[in-house]
Amino acid sequence: METFAPGDRVVAINTNIGTVPLKSLKPHDANPFLFPDGPVRGDVIYHVHRVCYTRDGCQGVYLTGLRVTWGDIEAPWCATRFRKVDDLRDHAPKKRRRKQPVAAGRRAICSVF
Repeated sequence: METFAPGDRVVAINTNIGTVPLKSLKPHDANPFLFPDGPVRGDVIYHVHRVCYTRDGCQGVYLTGLRVTWGDIEAPWCATRFRKVDDLRDHAPKKRRRKQPVAAGRRAICSVF
């Protein structure tokens, strides 16, 4: 299981909110979960705002711009629904060489005497 830290970039790997989608700090049978910012999407990169650990020892994450409320409190997302985005800053970019066409017109002719 991956552990997350504030500032990590993550992407959702499980977007099904039909099952228990979140780790809450209390039992989840009294109030329904609400998604004021919409459901989680798999094609969006999210930023971890903060992390917490629940009573059962699992990690919960709070994402920037994607809140979940349980009653009147904000609940964390289950961290197992996300994975870190690979950071490609350490990789050297591929060099591309564009072929330049030779300009049409007068060409210099070298003559040897």
